[in-house]
Amino acid sequence: MLEISLLANTGFNPFNAILCMCGFSSAGVCLAISLKAKKKEIRAIGPSATASALLGIGEPALFGVILRYGLKPFLLSCSINGIAGMTAMLLGMKGTGNGITTIPGMLLYIYSPNQIIKYVILAAIVFVSAFVLTWLFAVPPEVTAADAPTGSKSAPAPASAAFPSVLGAVAKGTVVPMTEIPDPTFSQGVLGICCGVTPAEGKVYAPMNGTISQLADTLHALGIEAGGVELLIHVGVDTVDMNGDGFKSHVKEGQAVKKGDLLLTMDLEKIKKAGHPTTIIVAVTNSDDLSSVEAAASGAVNPGDQLLALQA
Repeated sequence: MLEISLLANTGFNPFNAILCMCGFSSAGVCLAISLKAKKKEIRAIGPSATASALLGIGEPALFGVILRYGLKPFLLSCSINGIAGMTAMLLGMKGTGNGITTIPGMLLYIYSPNQIIKYVILAAIVFVSAFVLTWLFAVPPEVTAADAPTGSKSAPAPASAAFPSVLGAVAKGTVVPMTEIPDPTFSQGVLGICCGVTPAEGKVYAPMNGTISQLADTLHALGIEAGGVELLIHVGVDTVDMNGDGFKSHVKEGQAVKKGDLLLTMDLEKIKKAGHPTTIIVAVTNSDDLSSVEAAASGAVNPGDQLLALQA
């Protein structure tokens, strides 16, 4: 309402400059984390989330990278944006519209050479400052730890594991379509085509035969690989904040599993009391490498029921 009121009365919108600098700050922080990270999950989504932030869509960078492993990167981004916003106000920067930010937001400043020059220079300073300061001081240590097997003595899955044309439901519950998953990182397909299940009980089962490729220290997520398919199973939304409280793993990295094996158990009541949705998300993180990934279920499902259909 403030932006529209200012535009109606003065023809200009000074708030837009603050919002634009916020996008450049988030992009710089996100890029620094993704380039320094060794975790495959972050390296996979970081560059695309950075590009989205530079085009004015900040949710993938914010929720998929910056807030995923603690508040330090987020607070740094906020601090940089606060200084940038104050600078924009002191410089008298103001756009001629609202609703677009970052690179597309430049269109709101081309009415004046002075304005567009200020915009480009300040945006570059904000992006570079956010990148450098994050790289030096705010990259979470969790993302710099390599995804390596823990030395489990369990036999790995055969190298010739069959391509899983059908993924089974990971829990007893109700299917949640990708677009309705309460996390923009997944609902927008940033991590690949996915599907969710709202669990009726706190047990998570393997959707296919394969090998446990990664297991989060906080036990809220794990990866499975087999037959050229890479899966991420994410239990709950923002449950990384629980630091493993209420979660128990029944598998280890490098362990071979069969479809239907129990992978994790979790306390659904603890998750709900912590204020997090309990949706279990199954994402095909390399869905771009496959011909087709489509939902194969709706409504109520039991463990092992068809959930997603894949074509190589």
